[in-house]
Amino acid sequence: MQKKLFSLLALLLTAVLFVGCNTTDKSESSGAQNNEPSNTSNEQKPSEDNTAGEGQETPTSNDSNADTSTSPQQEVKYVQKGVDKTEKASESKSVEQGYKMQQLPGFTLTQEEPGKDMLVSNENDEVFMRIETVDASQANFNDVKTSLQDHMNAVGETVALTSEELSAFKNVTNIEGYVVDFDTEKVVGVVFEKDGLITKLIIHDNDELDLTDAMLNMAATISKQ
Repeated sequence: MQKKLFSLLALLLTAVLFVGCNTTDKSESSGAQNNEPSNTSNEQKPSEDNTAGEGQETPTSNDSNADTSTSPQQEVKYVQKGVDKTEKASESKSVEQGYKMQQLPGFTLTQEEPGKDMLVSNENDEVFMRIETVDASQANFNDVKTSLQDHMNAVGETVALTSEELSAFKNVTNIEGYVVDFDTEKVVGVVFEKDGLITKLIIHDNDELDLTDAMLNMAATISKQ
């Protein structure tokens, strides 16, 4: 009888210990699951950040370069190396001097210094036309002509340009022009008065490009803005 009672107590104790162990394991397992960080939200956030980053790589901008296609255009005729040419020119405006002109493709108009602009060949920057303008009410044509003559005489032996060589200039009040020829280069100086504006030009050209006539025909379109 005592042996049976002892065996029964042993079985009960074993059952209690077994239940206790299972409860502890479940609690630890549940705690581990609760403490384990969830990767779902963290894994989605980089995806959202990447999407935003991709959007920033190609920002939409309303800025645009000025549309020069709407600028007034006209045909400019000139002779280059004995060949008659006609090209469409676009209107350009001086930043500081207050004049406008028709500019052929292949040239860039920039400010050299206050009161002086440079129309430069894109093919060779040693071929250019310096442009200086002054309101006729603030200067005298003869004074500007004397200044041009002094400059040209300092360059070399000058020869006056003929009326045919200056035929591009229409409806001018006064005009004078000179040239200094070198072996393969030349310097041309022109001063003219038109529509209340006195303009002085200094052209540097060479035989390779021969753009003097093109630059003179562009200069003939100079007028007040």
